[in-house]
Amino acid sequence: MKDTYIIIKVLMFIFTLLNYSTVHSQEVPKEPLAKLWNIENDEIPKDLSIEKKLSMVDGILKPLLDDDNFGGTFIDVIQNMIFINTLNFTKAQQIKNHTEIRQYTNLLNFTRAPNSTAILNSRFQDINNFAKSYIPKYCMGYINSKINNIIIASCIETSNGISNVAFKNAIRMYYPIFTYYHCFGPSNNEIPSLKSYTEDRILAGDGIRDYYGGICSVGFWARLQPNKSFIATAGHCHAPGSYYLVPWNSTPTALIGRMKNYFLEPIDLGLINIENSDVQPVPSVRNTDSARYKELFIKDIIPVSSNGAHLCLSGVKSHVKCGYVVALNGFISSRRYFRENIFVINLHGLSGDSGGSIFSYKNLMHVSLNGILTGGLNNFYDNINGIIGVITISSILKVVKNLEVVTAP
Repeated sequence: MKDTYIIIKVLMFIFTLLNYSTVHSQEVPKEPLAKLWNIENDEIPKDLSIEKKLSMVDGILKPLLDDDNFGGTFIDVIQNMIFINTLNFTKAQQIKNHTEIRQYTNLLNFTRAPNSTAILNSRFQDINNFAKSYIPKYCMGYINSKINNIIIASCIETSNGISNVAFKNAIRMYYPIFTYYHCFGPSNNEIPSLKSYTEDRILAGDGIRDYYGGICSVGFWARLQPNKSFIATAGHCHAPGSYYLVPWNSTPTALIGRMKNYFLEPIDLGLINIENSDVQPVPSVRNTDSARYKELFIKDIIPVSSNGAHLCLSGVKSHVKCGYVVALNGFISSRRYFRENIFVINLHGLSGDSGGSIFSYKNLMHVSLNGILTGGLNNFYDNINGIIGVITISSILKVVKNLEVVTAP
């Protein structure tokens, strides 16, 4: 009897172990937003709803905040709160009593801050002008509402260059916070394992390779009437000759065409003519790593409007990853070119992601296109710390008249 009992216990243990292994082997990978917010996939709709409401209230709130008594706002989805940098708490009480805001006071956190919006904007405009004059290498600048100060980020490796030192000395009087990244490291000669297959659909986030082997990413499908179709990417990806489609984790496949039109200033945009009738652009973002949502349909081009909101990147190297908006207005200076009016996201991009689509989730299947990746600064020795700059759709449409972003029906 004792032996029978032992056998039953062993069998039960084996069954439990097998069941555990089966369940865990079938675990669904976390969606990019679930990773960002540190939640489970089924919690994403709830948190998207929270973010939507916070952004709506933030939009009502900001016109009521004068530039002398307040210093910017940012939302926090995890805490379900809007933080308002405040210099005058008497004014804050008046805001709480405002008819439009009274029902949302539980979402507001007025936080003491030293710098007003007026002061920060004035300082940033001067710093922006100095940056435009000196064009420091590998440098980004923006007002960080969460920190309530101006951030000047650059690479340690180029910080002692002539233009960088001159720029830094010129702006010290404005008391910005200087941050540095280890941007460069030893070359990685490892050859990744690549698949070889035929693909004729072009999605935002796919890779493109030029004639010389340079890799960038697809931003979106664009049209100019009558019936001229393009693949939009970063202008600094321009090279003579034709471009080829490079789906994720694959070797180059179909011919696309040549980049006849490109801009390096004031925006970073290239338009690749679709010359091969056998390839078909699709108004979707590639998200192949997802178990359920492998294509994200681009429904509109509505931009995010709040600091602290999420924005995501789809690129051939990073695939899809998400970060938080730290500024809705900044600049990026890269060797010879200066670009302003960019969004800044705390997200670690990779070489090859340039031109990739930047978007926000509307739900788990549909997204709003916000722009394309122009560049960024990362710590080479980790895959976490970094910031990227976004050329916004509004900036693109302002420069390229009559350009149409193709969206899903």
